[in-house]
Amino acid sequence: MENDTIQKLYRINRREISFLKFLLESYEGIAVPRTIDDQIALVEVMIAPGFYPTFQGLLNEVSGELDMTPVLTSY
Repeated sequence: MENDTIQKLYRINRREISFLKFLLESYEGIAVPRTIDDQIALVEVMIAPGFYPTFQGLLNEVSGELDMTPVLTSY
């Protein structure tokens, strides 16, 4: 089991940022979103240790409602 928080960057429709925040808050403890740049809708998601598979499953479930594109980063 992993012990470090996973940080991922995503591009998302600006109008869907609130929905993402609401969604992740409703699954308390899985992940926390943070808007990096609201003009280009860049969002960082900090995923709790051990919850990455659950987070990915959640994204798969809402893929028709929420379009998130991963952004490759080296930080």
